[in-house]
Amino acid sequence: METEKYDVLVIAGTTESRRAIEKLIKEGKSVIACVATELGKEMLLSYPIKIREGRLDLDGFVTLMEQVKPGHVVDASHPFAKIVTDTVKEACKLTGISYERWEREEPAYDYEGILWAEDAKEAAFLVNQIEGNVLLTTGANTAPVYAKEITDYKDRIYIRVLDHEKSLESCKKAGYPREHVLGQMPPYSMEDNLEAIKKYQIRGMVSKDSGVTGGVPEKVEACKA
Repeated sequence: METEKYDVLVIAGTTESRRAIEKLIKEGKSVIACVATELGKEMLLSYPIKIREGRLDLDGFVTLMEQVKPGHVVDASHPFAKIVTDTVKEACKLTGISYERWEREEPAYDYEGILWAEDAKEAAFLVNQIEGNVLLTTGANTAPVYAKEITDYKDRIYIRVLDHEKSLESCKKAGYPREHVLGQMPPYSMEDNLEAIKKYQIRGMVSKDSGVTGGVPEKVEACKA
């Protein structure tokens, strides 16, 4: 990448990053966004910004910051991408650039039927205690974990992922039957979730605690219903 100077570097890929970019554009700031995937890039193509695609390690972030010389960094990466956040923070320290984290709203969920798990492996353990079909809405990245940890996953696990070639291929490699892989695109309304629960006779749903923008309230309401 040629040496250019931008007001703000946004670590993007989430709804929060789009909101941050929109706010910065309104303020007249020049923006460069860093995304890990092609899908993340596609989400930002409508904005008048520079987009840098590809996963970066610490050296990569430092090099990028030295090249584009942002006055400020806005970290709007996914709340579960702790490694990315820690790496960006360290890169900002090394380059002397100010850092700001855009956090996702964290609502409280009023439903006694929620079971909490620390990670995918613990969630899989809980799924093994549930009888009947279970819908995974945690994405393709953790699909192999559930396939490994849930004994009868091919029979009763349904997984909803982005209708994207890489996501569908990941599920196929993990061994999920094609008819159990629901390739769809968000957002999902309460009615969408309820329809899936009824259609596939779902007795349990697994979700990341990804807040309002992650569609969790709609999932909770569907499960309550």
